[in-house]
Amino acid sequence: MRAASAPGHTDRELLAQFARGDQGAFEVLVKRHTGLVLGVCRRALPTPQDAEDACQAVFLILARKAHARWQPSVANWLFTTARRVSADVRRSASRRAGREARTVPVEPPSVLDQMTGREVLAALDEELDRLPAIYREPLVLCHLEGLTRDEAAARLGVPLATLKSQLDRGRKRLADALTRRGVALGAGLLAVTVPSPAGACPPRLVESVLAAVSGTHPAPVGELIREGTVTVTLGHIKLAVAGVFGLIAVGFALAVPATVTQKMAPGSEEKAAVPAPKVAPQSEPVKGATVAAAEEKETKSIAVKGVVLGPDDKPVAGAKLFLHSRNQFVPAPQPIAAPDGTFAFSVDEHESGEVVATAPGCGVALRSVGSRPLPARTLRLTPDEPVRGKVIDLEGKPVAGVHISVVTVVQPHADKTLDRWLKAGGKPKDAEPFGFEWLHDWQTQFAGLLAPVTTDREGKFEIRGVGRDRVAILRVSSPTTVTQQVNVVTRKVERFEGNASLIGINTPAAFHGCDPVVVAAPVPATRGRVTDAATGEPVPGSVLYVANLVQQLSPLTGLGMSVKVVADKDGRFALPGLPRGAPGLSVIVFPPNGAPYHRVSVAVPDGAAERAAFDVKLTRGVPATVKIVDKTTGKPVAGSLRYGVFPDANPNVKAVPTVWHNFAWTDDPYVAPAASELRIVVFPGKGLLAAQTYSEDRSYRSGVGVEVFEKYRTDDQLLGLVSAGNIHVRQWQTFAEIDVPVGAKEFTCTLALDRGVRASGRLVGTDGKPVTGAQSYGLENEMGASGGWAQPATDATFTARALRPGEQRRVMFVHVGRKLAGTAVVVGGSKEPTEVRMEPWGEVTGRLVSADGEPVTGELDLSWDVIRQDDLKLGSSPLIHPGRGGLAVGADGRFRITGLVPGLTYKWTASGPQGASATLPDTVPKSGEPTDLGDIRLSHEGP
Repeated sequence: MRAASAPGHTDRELLAQFARGDQGAFEVLVKRHTGLVLGVCRRALPTPQDAEDACQAVFLILARKAHARWQPSVANWLFTTARRVSADVRRSASRRAGREARTVPVEPPSVLDQMTGREVLAALDEELDRLPAIYREPLVLCHLEGLTRDEAAARLGVPLATLKSQLDRGRKRLADALTRRGVALGAGLLAVTVPSPAGACPPRLVESVLAAVSGTHPAPVGELIREGTVTVTLGHIKLAVAGVFGLIAVGFALAVPATVTQKMAPGSEEKAAVPAPKVAPQSEPVKGATVAAAEEKETKSIAVKGVVLGPDDKPVAGAKLFLHSRNQFVPAPQPIAAPDGTFAFSVDEHESGEVVATAPGCGVALRSVGSRPLPARTLRLTPDEPVRGKVIDLEGKPVAGVHISVVTVVQPHADKTLDRWLKAGGKPKDAEPFGFEWLHDWQTQFAGLLAPVTTDREGKFEIRGVGRDRVAILRVSSPTTVTQQVNVVTRKVERFEGNASLIGINTPAAFHGCDPVVVAAPVPATRGRVTDAATGEPVPGSVLYVANLVQQLSPLTGLGMSVKVVADKDGRFALPGLPRGAPGLSVIVFPPNGAPYHRVSVAVPDGAAERAAFDVKLTRGVPATVKIVDKTTGKPVAGSLRYGVFPDANPNVKAVPTVWHNFAWTDDPYVAPAASELRIVVFPGKGLLAAQTYSEDRSYRSGVGVEVFEKYRTDDQLLGLVSAGNIHVRQWQTFAEIDVPVGAKEFTCTLALDRGVRASGRLVGTDGKPVTGAQSYGLENEMGASGGWAQPATDATFTARALRPGEQRRVMFVHVGRKLAGTAVVVGGSKEPTEVRMEPWGEVTGRLVSADGEPVTGELDLSWDVIRQDDLKLGSSPLIHPGRGGLAVGADGRFRITGLVPGLTYKWTASGPQGASATLPDTVPKSGEPTDLGDIRLSHEGP
């Protein structure tokens, strides 16, 4: 077995080794976790053979997902996957009832088999599965896998004190949940679930698992995979482990804990027993502990409800449901629509992706779940319209082996078909506004929904599942033909130059019908090797992204940096066909996770010889650990991180002239990890660190500590960082200057987030009575957020947060139902509550007209000034503000803007057909009196 597969390595490291071809690494994983997985399956299934089949299926799923991003330990994932695979096995038991029983070796009876009431242990697994991941995993490791606390802490990469705190809280929650179900032993029941050493990892089962991973698995295991267990299970686990959608059971009170069952040293005569319940003190989290803030508190959720309708507008029973978020697809918490086509489930309150439905013979349907409050969603499937195309070269000859994948699907928003858009397709400037929704998948290209295809010897290809009356944006590439975007309308139409605003760009673009003929121009192949700059040794697993691959492309498609290639075990790679002469064409190279190399951005040459030997050298830096904590409590806070270097402050940066910095410290430049402890690579000498909370938690102040970089500041931005975009100070909460010693082997620092001070107040009407149910603006640190209006409050009091002592901030309130508005300037740290008088709101009317005075359709939008400027005179409105798409103006050109705070200054811009625009005059609305702006003349001279 290779050294990389040693027991001291984390599960994540072992999976990475397996993904690069180390079979021994996966064998270590199987031996490490078979006891856990088999135990879960045995408690859930009636026969040993069913349990072993399910156990093999779980590890087969793990093997197939080895390339995914993993936590240091996969025990949590395995536990929840085993539960769901077992559930699927039970549901399909009737179909397998006639299968011949298999002869299996007789094993000593487990503690479970000596018990009566299998349902008791089923309740244990069920309640354990409902725990938040942060509490479940320590229990799984210490009780179901039998690790000591020290071993579990090392496996999870957390301090021992943190692990103890998680264990205590997890046992209390579990005990309380079990007690409510009438299980008197509570969390102490965990003691009987630890498998005996003799039975934890049967050698024949390990051999069967490894054989299944190698491609030889029993028929029942294959049946589990074919029946969709893999897809459904992965979706559930991604939700449970990554916390992406926050499907965590909430509301568990603290309960009586049990003592920890420790793993005994060899030769110990002491035996684990079920402990008697006793009261234990609540452990406090250790300052600087690496626990994400999202894991320290219960995650809030919102309800997603709706119905899936077919092309005939009838409910579609059994439609598959997916969630698309953060460039990946996962099955929805309710993966299958009910018999009446309905669905109802919960997602994390910060979720802003899409819910997607599919059904046999139909195309995908999608709706966003990002609006708040979230209305019921209707997913309308369409008949499928296969895309049957052909790829030819410049001489008209077919090109085989070209890869075709779907990267974006666009569907009408309100219209059922594309008829209206197609009718105006030849005259995009004259087209009426046409709403649309898009679904893009930059990384996997709809893996699992719309499978990528390759052209045959005749250059032909076929893609199914997009659906009629959609626009599919295809990526067409091969190593020796130029990568390109092809826009396909899934209708039988001729190729045309259309209104490209549908796909997010402002110039006309070519659209093909559902039988596109794509011309693939030849280009030199781009191949090379990633090596260590000092030793010349390969750096396997390095991730390469193509940047600035732009033709006439929509940024929505992500056809630039989303072209991703991973170097093989020898560090070698082959990029998709890259055009010659493209300005700024480069490749961003990420070292494999955990490797202490600087990321670089390397220009792609044009010459064939240079492309054939496009080698990349990575330079080692100083590995740094950065912790993000709350300044007051010392508790860890999940966040993102920026690191940068000003060249005049640190000459060491010259050693890597191609260095590339941004906020993503993963192998994906689009994904910024949210964690309380992040590992990055830095230069010796001075540098900048900035922290931002997950989802931009606006209860913390912005720009704390930025004054040390004042010489680089212009307005709200820090300028001049090497190979990094400018930093908007308002969007980052804490800044720090670091100075890494030359020759340092590693570096550690902590960034503290400051909640500042508060200011309180209350809302009253003109009659002096309290006003409840008003929306608010300015109570939190806006951080450049779009709009920032909070949902209606349940009482008449308010608290403004994240203020400096003495800082002034404008707060605004609007009550939509009663048409009231009010405002005040609060002062940070003030001891006296501020009273806000709510009075009838102001309104503004007017009309949009063309240059010749004719009424026109258009849109009004509140200027961003209210967000970007610290001007206490500027106003906002919850009914029309940035991020809401503006106020649509009808064919008569007339508009009415409501929800305005009397006495404040409002700034708007207006836009109309063919790019015409205008700036409305600054307006100060009056209470209860509409202000008429008259005709607003749109022109092409700019606002």
